[in-house]
Amino acid sequence: MISSKKYVDETLKANNLIANKALGQNFLVEGEIAKEIVLSANITDQTCVIEIGPGLGALTEFALEKAKVVKCFEIDSNMVK
Repeated sequence: MISSKKYVDETLKANNLIANKALGQNFLVEGEIAKEIVLSANITDQTCVIEIGPGLGALTEFALEKAKVVKCFEIDSNMVK
């Protein structure tokens, strides 16, 4: 699960990444919270989701299960890799 502390810690370490505080980066590490955020958005199979700053994809993972389309925009080139 992308939204787990273990996954986030291992992925950041493996890719020599740290949160860029200038960009306000934080990483969601509680899968149930990520799931609840997406559920509260009332996304349907007709919804187009635009996610700004998907980071490692904690919310994206659940949005993809619900939405017709998910488009993510990331400005941190380190996260894009």
